[in-house]
Amino acid sequence: MTRPPAEPPELSAALLRDLQDAIGEAGSALARRMEMSATDASAIEHISLSRPHLSPGELGERLAVTRSSATEIVDRLVRAGHVERVRDEADRRRFRLVPTESAQERVRDELSPLVGALDAAADGLSAAERRVVALYLGRVVEAYRGFAAEPEPEPEPEPEPER
Repeated sequence: MTRPPAEPPELSAALLRDLQDAIGEAGSALARRMEMSATDASAIEHISLSRPHLSPGELGERLAVTRSSATEIVDRLVRAGHVERVRDEADRRRFRLVPTESAQERVRDELSPLVGALDAAADGLSAAERRVVALYLGRVVEAYRGFAAEPEPEPEPEPEPER
């Protein structure tokens, strides 16, 4: 484990970018360890953390892929024993995606060292410091979610050809 720098870094977009990069690197490492593509690993993360459980279409929206691509991803995860399709209790025509217990256990085992290191990152912080960090991170989450919720701009109309 590395020691924190003597002088804490400034809160900035660059520091958040570093955090995003580190999260992405950890996600890639998890995918390699689980012997799956980054897309499949991202899919299993969405499936595992979403409540209520996602439908294949909702998963496609989260991954920004077509319905057919989402179906291919789900088929791979089902064949690998990571996900099960379960009928939606409210609408029996629909399926929900549920991670298998073995997949959840494997992810927990792989992520256990990371979770421990993240918990340890707050060691030595006072209760007041922890509240400030939590307040800041909560605001960062709100900013990201606000950005994600903004409507997409309308496409520019094609110019009429000159005659």
